[in-house]
Amino acid sequence: MTGSPVHKRARCAGDRRQSGDLHWPEVSWTVRSLLAGAGVAACIMMTAMSATASVKRSAAERAAAREVADEAQLVTEYAQYLTEQTTRARAVLSTPRLKPAVTPAMIAAEGAPIGDLVDFDFSNIEIARLDEEERTCLAQAIYYEARSESRVGRLAVADVVLNRVSSPVYPDTICEVVFQGSERKTGCQFSFTCDGSMKARLNKRMWSESEMLAGAVLAGIRKPVSRYATHYHADYVSPPWADTLTPTAVIGTHKFYRFPSRTIVAAAPAAM
Repeated sequence: MTGSPVHKRARCAGDRRQSGDLHWPEVSWTVRSLLAGAGVAACIMMTAMSATASVKRSAAERAAAREVADEAQLVTEYAQYLTEQTTRARAVLSTPRLKPAVTPAMIAAEGAPIGDLVDFDFSNIEIARLDEEERTCLAQAIYYEARSESRVGRLAVADVVLNRVSSPVYPDTICEVVFQGSERKTGCQFSFTCDGSMKARLNKRMWSESEMLAGAVLAGIRKPVSRYATHYHADYVSPPWADTLTPTAVIGTHKFYRFPSRTIVAAAPAAM
């Protein structure tokens, strides 16, 4: 007999269960293999990401340590400079302002004053005046370009100015470097010289600090904190010339660059 319809349905259902039971171990093993492979891949990816993060963190820590070391060295030298300046100023202030009257005997003893006047080198006065102008121009660059930066950031801007003075591509004096192109509506090398920034009222404290810092730099307190950069820009802009130069440092909100090689190009790109 072929059996009743009920028995046929039961037998078919049993066949399906039996067939499914036969294939399930193979399906289960495949799924487990896939899951295991996915888990291994995830572990490898997480390990790689962790290693990358660790490398970046180490690099950031080394950069921060270098910046702290630079700052400490500069603060020490700057403090010594200010101490010497303060001592010199006190000596000047403590010197009596009224000198005793010169008698004819003293004049005769000292020799002919006319001869001393003729022999006096008036170029010393001109040199002193030029030095003061250079200090003022450097102080202006520090003040208008980086007064809100750290001391290292301000010294980096001064470093760029002096690097340009030393370069054959740019003028030979600080004032000429700072105000290069300022006579044109466009093309000024330092933006503050042609965008109206100098018309604003000075912050006396920050200006005084900029003057002292400029004096310290010209007195020899200088380290290559910009790593010999001749260009820089704020980190919120992307000037087209940046891609043609070699990055040297990131200090505060400024990114610094130098020429790709020591071979000076014929025409230098604009600075700011």
